Amino acid sequence: MGSPEVSESVAEVVARARSAQAAINDYTAEQVDELTTAVAWAVGRKDRAEELARLAVDEAGFGNYGDKVIKIEKRVFGVLSDLRRTPTVGVVAQDDERGITEIAKPVGVVAALIPTTGPDATPPVKALCALAGRNAVVFAAHPRSKQTTAAVVEYMREACEQVGAPADLLQVLPVAKIAYTQELMQQADLIVATGGAGMVKAAYSSGTPAFGVGVGNCVHVVDETADLTDAADSIKIAKT
Repeated sequence: MGSPEVSESVAEVVARARSAQAAINDYTAEQVDELTTAVAWAVGRKDRAEELARLAVDEAGFGNYGDKVIKIEKRVFGVLSDLRRTPTVGVVAQDDERGITEIAKPVGVVAALIPTTGPDATPPVKALCALAGRNAVVFAAHPRSKQTTAAVVEYMREACEQVGAPADLLQVLPVAKIAYTQELMQQADLIVATGGAGMVKAAYSSGTPAFGVGVGNCVHVVDETADLTDAADSIKIAKT
């Protein structure tokens, strides 16, 4: 546990997140689609992607500007497209043979840990997935790229308000320090951690349910219909 000051500061943010989540708890699938579409366009459109990519490179010193622009656009709208084809509200699966019906339920407040290498594209991806399930998100920015993360989240907050949803569905911790991140992991209902091995280990050891993405190379599956040269070039660009 952190100091009383840290605990109280984080608790205030989480309380606002819970209040905001309650406001969309009964959203229909159509309302969720409207919300996620607004958030995606707020950061994924060309001019905004260019702005955020430049900010990320200048602040953190990682990555290539042109590639980051492409990454933001493709990641954000790719996730939005996938979510449109994935039921996240109400009945999401039905097994008549076994008499099992799966009904989606919000988890509540998600703690989203953001790496310094992805302060531009990572927040909207986490936000879209969480909002699709009618959850709120509190982002823990990396100290080295906190301004970029804050800018991304502010644009997404504005988008929430434009479609009648609470801005506090998406918030950033007021201080980018380990103590605040650790406290958030204790108070949240779910952790989604992207970063180094230490961060992911801390998330898994927090006592709160967690999904972690740490150091390592992603597996790529290339089927027999693919253009192998094009696939190889795309994988090289994405992962090197």
